[in-house]
Amino acid sequence: MKHKHQGRLRTWRLKTMSLVVASVLYSGSLYAQDTSFAVSLPAQSLQSSVERIAEQGNVHIIYVSEVLQNKKAPALSGQYTVDQALQRLLQGTNLTVQKNGDVWSIVDRTTGDKQQSNATQSGQLDTVKLAPLTVYGQADNPEDQPYLTSGSTVYLSAEQIERHRGTSVGDFLSGIPGVINGDNRNSGSLDVNIRGMQGQGRVPVIVDGASQESSVYRGYNGTASRSYVDTDFISSVSIEKGASSGADATGASGGVVRMSTIGVNDIVLPGKSFGVRIKGGFNTNSSSVPVTGTWGGYNKGVNSRIYYDTSPALETLFSSDGMGRPALLEPTGGSGSIAVAGITEYVDVVAAYARRKNGNYHAGDKGGKEAAHIVSEPNTSSGVYISNGGLSPFRVGEEILNTSFDNESWLLKGTVRLNNDHSLELGWNRYQSEYGEILPTQITNVVAPYQGYLSTIDLNTYTVRYHWNPKNNELIDLRIDTFKSDVDLRVNATTRTYNPKRGIDRMNPSNVFIGSQRYGVTASNISRFLSEIGGFKLEYGGAWTKEDIGYPAGVDESDVTWATRQGTRKESSGFTSVEWKPINWLTLNGSLRYSNFETWDDTDSSRHSADGWSPIASITVEPLKGFQVYGKYGSVLRSPSIFETLKSESFAAGTQNFVEPERAKSTEVGFNYLHESLFLDGDKVRFHAAYFNNYIDDYISRLGASARVNLDYAKMRGFEVSAEYDTGKYFGNVAWNHYTNTKQS
Repeated sequence: MKHKHQGRLRTWRLKTMSLVVASVLYSGSLYAQDTSFAVSLPAQSLQSSVERIAEQGNVHIIYVSEVLQNKKAPALSGQYTVDQALQRLLQGTNLTVQKNGDVWSIVDRTTGDKQQSNATQSGQLDTVKLAPLTVYGQADNPEDQPYLTSGSTVYLSAEQIERHRGTSVGDFLSGIPGVINGDNRNSGSLDVNIRGMQGQGRVPVIVDGASQESSVYRGYNGTASRSYVDTDFISSVSIEKGASSGADATGASGGVVRMSTIGVNDIVLPGKSFGVRIKGGFNTNSSSVPVTGTWGGYNKGVNSRIYYDTSPALETLFSSDGMGRPALLEPTGGSGSIAVAGITEYVDVVAAYARRKNGNYHAGDKGGKEAAHIVSEPNTSSGVYISNGGLSPFRVGEEILNTSFDNESWLLKGTVRLNNDHSLELGWNRYQSEYGEILPTQITNVVAPYQGYLSTIDLNTYTVRYHWNPKNNELIDLRIDTFKSDVDLRVNATTRTYNPKRGIDRMNPSNVFIGSQRYGVTASNISRFLSEIGGFKLEYGGAWTKEDIGYPAGVDESDVTWATRQGTRKESSGFTSVEWKPINWLTLNGSLRYSNFETWDDTDSSRHSADGWSPIASITVEPLKGFQVYGKYGSVLRSPSIFETLKSESFAAGTQNFVEPERAKSTEVGFNYLHESLFLDGDKVRFHAAYFNNYIDDYISRLGASARVNLDYAKMRGFEVSAEYDTGKYFGNVAWNHYTNTKQS
């Protein structure tokens, strides 16, 4: 079966008589011929393994597609040269490896000998004329997969993450259509929004198979769902938009963000068994955190009134502090990390540490009239009314209070290869941060913004990941992920009582302290088989999570302003999905998931539960190689989160009614285009466009300050377009996202 990255046709003449082949060519500089590199391949089709070796070894490998078709390769793990790896993969077959200069070729012994014999008898000893050759580009490139998928997905490599890392963790999401990070300058966390869907499990962030989302009360403005990871520890990110049939996607009505932390291949150079990676950087445009209570921005309490004689002095309109923006190249923040990795025959180990620190940043000068500025308007009583004409209380270049962070992170991972069929990965990741935060109401309701107390997060995540893929067995590709996350979150969101006429200026603690433990298991298996009616891929499995929430260890409830929810939530699910390819240009996908949840509320011993089904279906048509048209529909059940279900003593019990699950119905149509060597030899063009329509029945929201309600519906519709062009040496991309309709009722 030929790969989808089809390129140009060529006719070759070769003097080597046994080399009668079609080709797969991999461009790029070649490593030394005898250089070994780390190989970790599952048991899979022989063509897939060969292509992977070509990619990792950065070499040219030539073969006839039909020769490798329907052949299986054993799992392969360890340090190998290209020649050693190919020899191991071809053991037990009638194929052999030949090398001519910098090119490896895989040929059939029987066919090759027959070709040579025929040529000898006919006297054609000089050359053999080959049929036209089909030339293909790199296979199994994860950056290509979003353009080969019936849906909207994004893949970010470590290089791309580094390119857009910025100063806040969510900056690497910049430029992805339909994806933003909420509260990006607040708390140093990830709260990903996909196509208008965000929070409470609608868009889970999965790191090495683990979820550690925490819901933080934000006063009258609702809640924030936060996940934490240091950017230097991210190896790759895969984002799936809309309904997902993945084993880890229970309740993911908006999409899923899956991250992998760094491994040995991110640190150890090819051919080596040990490596150290050191990264560091600095940034400007920030100031050290001022004393708690420091004022900033526009003082509306004093100045939003009528003046009859002269306008007030500037120092009474705005804070006298905060305008000391540092020089352009003056280091005021920075980050650094060190990672160490080692490879042995049976065990791989990674250890890493990262530190990231930044003060309150200063507002940019591109906001124009949106920044704070004075507006003078005539009043009917002949006076002048002074007010802030901007959307922000802060001026151009002013220090934005409560946006600092000081993070430390640790990572330890070990992978044990039990034999060629099994691997076991153990991981530990710790994240500690002290950061600035203030309730949104304090920005809008108090006379002026002010610096609050700093908040803290201490997170420990433990993971165990198992993979079993036996040799020569297409029916077993088993993955089991288990995790535990411990969260100690202490949000010191102060409020301020300020009445200068009465001499009152008091900082009031508004503490939200949360201690939670989340446990989870996800298991899935993939079986592949051929039949007279086409090829099938069947995936099935299930997931289970449990979350306990209460106060952090050692916290006295009398020190907490807003009583923490206390109780337990469990959710379990089972799913199956099938992919059927009856003919080369048509692919049909369908999946079905059953899920149920139950919560126990410790405050009043109440219970709540619900269950339901989530079907997803898609169809993909490929009329031309590299050009796909698809349609996808999903109906996903999202059960209420632990924050949406449990009660809190902070509010009247009558306002804390039970809510029913959401039902997100999503429709998407789009097309993908992937082509190599379109304008230049070896270049690559990628293009994706999609229209989406999200309609959510019983959308869970808040009514007033504390009541939970199911709205009749919420809907988000829009378009997305992304395009990339890459010559290998130069690259560029553009993206566009537009919402045509957003509404809730």
